[in-house]
Amino acid sequence: MTSRTAWRLCVLAGLTAFYCSWRFGRIPGLVACGPVPGALGPIIGFELARTPAEVAALFGAEPCRSTLVAAQGAGLRLDALGFIPSYTAFLVFAAVAASRGRFRMVTVAALLVAGVSDEIEGLIMGGVMRALPGTPAQLDQLYWAVHLKFGLLALGTTLIGLAIVRLGGLVPLLFGAMVWIGGMAAIYGFGELPGPVMMQAFAIAWFALLATAIVASVRPALFVKA
Repeated sequence: MTSRTAWRLCVLAGLTAFYCSWRFGRIPGLVACGPVPGALGPIIGFELARTPAEVAALFGAEPCRSTLVAAQGAGLRLDALGFIPSYTAFLVFAAVAASRGRFRMVTVAALLVAGVSDEIEGLIMGGVMRALPGTPAQLDQLYWAVHLKFGLLALGTTLIGLAIVRLGGLVPLLFGAMVWIGGMAAIYGFGELPGPVMMQAFAIAWFALLATAIVASVRPALFVKA
């Protein structure tokens, strides 16, 4: 696969991922019924819940609870079938386009493990919703799946930014630096969970990466290693 082909596939996957992300906000009833840790949205708040009491507070009481359960279920389906495969492909194709050898292998492996962890996370969340508010054992499993996913995504994003910078030249330096800084901010935010910094950093880094892929698809010569 040529770098240009990889960048073009990266654009396609990235646009799909951002569309899926937009669709999350259009799911009817996807509004928390109670307090959410870190003032996060209901999906991320559910992912980061540590105790059955936090889950119970998030889902509240009827009739709000049933509405939120249905909405979260729709979100999990969109996540499993759309968002996770597309964002994983988006990042993997970027790593393939920008890096080579062992650096590429490590980056791609980290991203694939993150994607699998995200799918496992969704299965655990589905199990919790079938028997709200879940058990401590389920939420312990959820903790590890969520943190492995976010940690590897932050690392993988940072490595992609570094790979783009290493291509040499002013344009890769500028675009790669934005992705790298966003990835580093995500790593910082990972340590601050359940604060909002990590999610904001991912948004910045992935928008910058999509812009990089679009430019590289049109002007691939700018992103050839010097």
